[in-house]
Amino acid sequence: MKFWGKTTQIAIRSGLEKLHTTREQVEIKVISEGRRGFLGLGKKPAEVELLPKAVLPKKETRPQKNVEKQAKESELEDQLHKLGYYLADITQKMGIETTIEVVVSKKVVTYIFETKQEGILIGRHGKTLNALQLLAQDFLDRQSQKKLQVVLDAADYRARRKETLRLLAQKVAADALYQQEKQQLDPMPAFERKIIHAALAQNSQVTTYSCGNEPRRAVVVEPAKR
Repeated sequence: MKFWGKTTQIAIRSGLEKLHTTREQVEIKVISEGRRGFLGLGKKPAEVELLPKAVLPKKETRPQKNVEKQAKESELEDQLHKLGYYLADITQKMGIETTIEVVVSKKVVTYIFETKQEGILIGRHGKTLNALQLLAQDFLDRQSQKKLQVVLDAADYRARRKETLRLLAQKVAADALYQQEKQQLDPMPAFERKIIHAALAQNSQVTTYSCGNEPRRAVVVEPAKR
């Protein structure tokens, strides 16, 4: 049976307790020493296998992990570390003291900044944070073949901004219907425009679309044609 723990000794001790046995009665096979990780990435527990000596198989065959996949995972991890150092260097030059936590999901990598200077880092309406996010996305796109969306966040700004945009969408839709004329919002980045479009997607009384060229592209809300 396999057991896990922060260290191999903890994993072995946990296994012996659960099997109600002693070291002398089992063969211990260390599968992985585990990894502490770095910048929040790559952390893995130690893994061991305990087999009762009386029922040990003569020979165990175990499929090897896909070497190519393992190499790609290691390469991506290295690229995400490089981006973390890149962001740390930029914020340091901006005079911002911060720590960075990295959260990786299937299609998104989020760098969360912990700082007392969040106002400077975020900027008015998130302009500074958004500019850094564009730089980070460009950096990763040039480094990695795997397409990951980069998100930068600080003080839960992204969640607060999302709620603000949803409320703004409802207000602008109400204005468009009351005045019976289209309303154009201020220019905003694509990921924020998507929030506006999504917030009004189920409102059959209005239609939304984007106009203009980046970085001055903006959302337009107008009464739906009948």
